[in-house]
Amino acid sequence: MLSLQITHLDSLSSASFRERLEALPWPEKRQRILRYRQEKDRQLALLAWSLAAAMLREAGAEDLTLTYTSQGKPFLQQHPDIHFNLSHGGEMAVCAVSDRPVGADIEPLLPYDAEMAAFAFSPEERAWLAEQGDTSLAFTRLWVKKESYLKCLGSGLSYPLQELTLIPGAIRQQHCHFIEKQIRNHRICVCQSE
Repeated sequence: MLSLQITHLDSLSSASFRERLEALPWPEKRQRILRYRQEKDRQLALLAWSLAAAMLREAGAEDLTLTYTSQGKPFLQQHPDIHFNLSHGGEMAVCAVSDRPVGADIEPLLPYDAEMAAFAFSPEERAWLAEQGDTSLAFTRLWVKKESYLKCLGSGLSYPLQELTLIPGAIRQQHCHFIEKQIRNHRICVCQSE
């Protein structure tokens, strides 16, 4: 079972911001959202966590108390069979809920960054990037795929990034299934463990 929801910043009005913020079941998330400096970042974080709360309830979670792994990935200790992950960037937010470990990432199309590619991508991935015509799309596609995989693992950027090769377009890699989408100049990737 995999459930995925995506929302855009234009779905949030200033009136609904306060209502949604107060409705969040996690006081620590409410406080963290309010600490963002930019209003847009506050709004996107609220959209992502609002999606998570609604989707977790839909999946049958009654106790939404969050616990965190040593790497900081949130999970529901009372519901070990419900996994979730969320992301926000650009103008959009995404949340994925599954019965298996899951990771999600969303980014607006990013300009090709040679320094970041050298740091984060394997030699095979950099060769794949060089073959692509639209380096902005290719760079973003590869970035969100790698980020969603790392979030699925729960390892974050502590993983040796250059040793991981996730060429886009492959159906199954690293014992995971990837779902890739592009919506409104944003690239989305969800990674679900097999």
